[in-house]
Amino acid sequence: MFNKHKFPGLILFLLFVPSLVFSFGFSSPEQGSQFLRQGTYGTEVYTLQQQLKQLGYFQAAATGYFGPLTARAVTDLQKDHDLRVDGIVGPQTRSAIHHLLQRKDCRPRIVQGYYTGAEGRLPSSAATLAAQGGSLTQVAPFWYQLDPRGNGNLVAHSHAFPEEMRQLMKTARDHNVKVLALVHNLVYNNNVNGREVAHRVFASEENRRTLIEKILSVIQEHGFSGIEIDLENIYPGDRQLFNQFIKELAQALQPKKYYLSVALPARLDEKRGFSWSDSFDYATVGHYANQVVVMTYDEHGVFSDAGPIASLPWVEKVINNVLREIPPAKLMLGIPAYGFDWNQDQPVPRYISYAIAMETARRGQKTVNWDQEAQVPFFTYTDENGSRHTVYFENASSWAGKLDLVAKYKLRGVAIWRLGLEDPAGWGVLKSKFPVRKM
Repeated sequence: MFNKHKFPGLILFLLFVPSLVFSFGFSSPEQGSQFLRQGTYGTEVYTLQQQLKQLGYFQAAATGYFGPLTARAVTDLQKDHDLRVDGIVGPQTRSAIHHLLQRKDCRPRIVQGYYTGAEGRLPSSAATLAAQGGSLTQVAPFWYQLDPRGNGNLVAHSHAFPEEMRQLMKTARDHNVKVLALVHNLVYNNNVNGREVAHRVFASEENRRTLIEKILSVIQEHGFSGIEIDLENIYPGDRQLFNQFIKELAQALQPKKYYLSVALPARLDEKRGFSWSDSFDYATVGHYANQVVVMTYDEHGVFSDAGPIASLPWVEKVINNVLREIPPAKLMLGIPAYGFDWNQDQPVPRYISYAIAMETARRGQKTVNWDQEAQVPFFTYTDENGSRHTVYFENASSWAGKLDLVAKYKLRGVAIWRLGLEDPAGWGVLKSKFPVRKM
């Protein structure tokens, strides 16, 4: 039988070693440390995890133990808010968390970015995705087009494969950004009518079934998280056929937990006229989709005189109208990143980025003005041929007003057309308005 009186040193050693190992393996913040780091545990860590969850950075259940998941959440927050990125919660990071939680509406929002390849002088979206992935929930590459024969097949844009896709998917994984394959019926060659292509698909049960099968195949083959339907140019008479397609698509996606996003044109009122929005039943689409992106841009554009791309009063009017049919929890606000340069002597304006707008103003030594009513920047100039130009575009200041509407109306989030065209300062404004939800 063991005699504790004969081995007092051994007793002390056995009591001391576990506590020594435990103290070296973990440290409790209740012991007076002002820093939380990997290995710490206790109520302060539990509270930290709850706060990070509220801000959209921590997805797991709070445990009170500061492990790798908590460290990753902390580093993501630090990156997003220009803090020292070390995964340690010290006074500066604590202060940032406190500030974020004090905002009126700190619920995390979905931030979606549309992705394209380079378009002439306009850069690819790749660099922005790599630089701002921490501020994005999901990205939708403009890669898939309805087969012009209208048979339900998909045509992939040739520039997207395979290297660009591989790089995009890797960058998205590195930043925990979901990728939605985007299907559209736009920009056909050889005078192909996108409306007629869509009609042939919708009007045939077999063609609808083929398209849904192709969408499922694309998602599964490439590891997408879901689909964005951007079939915005359809005949008004195809409203019910489009509803049927969205219903059938949702029923095919839901069992596999694939995400369904549908992009719809901006609608100013419920009266039927000559707008693309006349072709859509917003309430039905909103019922079946996980989210609906309302494209609150192109208030003025290719087919209009010069004016704001998305004036703040116009955007708010669209929101109020659409919210009659789609709940705010499903509504994504379209945010333009681009501008147009209207030449009075040319029929079509030039599609430009923020960088090109600023370069044009600098080259012409022109001051960028602020449209107080529209809450957007603009300027005018005369080119070397004597032609008068008017330029409207978007910058961080014009984004600020639109982002405030997301909180005001409790919307699901924003969708930016497109990555790579924006004012870089806009990302700081976005992060100051609400946390970004990661899924």
